[in-house]
Amino acid sequence: MSTEPGATDSAREVPEWWIFHGTGQPRGHLDLASQLPPPPPWRTYSGTPDPAPPPPDQDSGRYLGPARSLGFAVPLGPNRRQLLDKVNAAIHLRRPLLLVGPPGVGKSSLAHQIARELKLGRLLRWAVTSRATAADGLYAYDPLTQIHDLNLENTRNRTRGPTDLRYSKEATRTGAETEAHLSSSAKSIGRYLTLGPLGTAFLPRKLPRVLLIDDFDLGDFDLSGDLLDLFENGGYRIPELARLANVAESIEVGTDDPGRRVEVHNGEILCSAFPIIVLTCNTDRDLPPAFLRRCIPVRVGMPDESELMAAVAGHFRGTPPTGTRELITRFLEAGRDGDRLALDQLLNAVYLLSETTQQQAGPTSDQVDHLAELLWHRLTDDPE
Repeated sequence: MSTEPGATDSAREVPEWWIFHGTGQPRGHLDLASQLPPPPPWRTYSGTPDPAPPPPDQDSGRYLGPARSLGFAVPLGPNRRQLLDKVNAAIHLRRPLLLVGPPGVGKSSLAHQIARELKLGRLLRWAVTSRATAADGLYAYDPLTQIHDLNLENTRNRTRGPTDLRYSKEATRTGAETEAHLSSSAKSIGRYLTLGPLGTAFLPRKLPRVLLIDDFDLGDFDLSGDLLDLFENGGYRIPELARLANVAESIEVGTDDPGRRVEVHNGEILCSAFPIIVLTCNTDRDLPPAFLRRCIPVRVGMPDESELMAAVAGHFRGTPPTGTRELITRFLEAGRDGDRLALDQLLNAVYLLSETTQQQAGPTSDQVDHLAELLWHRLTDDPE
């Protein structure tokens, strides 16, 4: 066991085998490339890693609060320790982490914590809908715009007037020039094809990307089966590009990372470091056994008082506003009475309380009751 640097709780010890300590704060001395153990032999993949680093993380602050080198560490209670055991098992085994629990308990925030603490760059997020398919998450192809551009180009060529074909470029082009022209024409498809967050996560990198597949239970029943091949083989094929491999072996396409483009060879993408995948489910939806055995499942409930205090402190630069503990106590009491509440409802109340009681030593019970009535409507009720 080792005491984590920067933790305010001196008794906060983490097992030596943990890669992720659960603070959600960047670990300045972490060298993940050397400290991350190799994958099991059956989870190794042969993609050639791109040395370019991923885009920087610019979104976690909205979900976790400002990053700090030292700060309020989340206490390691029994439930939190069990959760982190599962997270680290998934990282070591290169398996997706399946989080099941009610909305608003911090499932999605966990993915941001992993990305920021391990310094893995921008989080990739795929929000699943009832119409989502695996292909939607892998890439998007826009053939209609491509056809429109081709028609526009043909119209432009026709307005230039007829030419004597005996002396045209087409008539005098050599075999090599013709091949180069075909290759250039084939590569133009890359302007109309963009990898989605799921497809971008499996690009070969030296270090894994963190992928959040949010609201997985909203997807079609077949979605889990469609992802099995991807999760097992660590890669996928893009038919639109594979069909052009004989004339354009390499085609540049866009990615889910803004402004980033990559070369796809022979229409196939194979990872080198399996991504850290976090799937969230709000309901106990039945999933096929074949899918469940390839994941590390864990049930997530509402955090306890110390965890809620740490979460609030993270959004207020390590110092919870006066009256936070009273609000948390009332928040937990409401949950025990059967009200289904979410963490953002607590944060809203803390922020509003800090703004309305700046001149007071602390909130009155009436103020706490008023905020609870104002903001903490049950998520299962219709708004009045």
